[in-house]
Amino acid sequence: MIWYVDSQGSDAQDGRTSRTAFKTLAQAVEAARSGDTILIAPGAYDQDLPEQLRAARAANIVVSVAGSA
Repeated sequence: MIWYVDSQGSDAQDGRTSRTAFKTLAQAVEAARSGDTILIAPGAYDQDLPEQLRAARAANIVVSVAGSA
């Protein structure tokens, strides 16, 4: 499953598409399961991204930035 995060999103949404993206990586990490991918849109995020990335990696969740090669 791919989960979407966008700084313009909302944690009240389901995070399953770019149009219904979560606002925070923390919400996506909570929703995701081992083997899932979280796709983060470029933007300004007011959260502890390094801590959330560690949590995602520990749970075997892939995190990638949208548009990156």
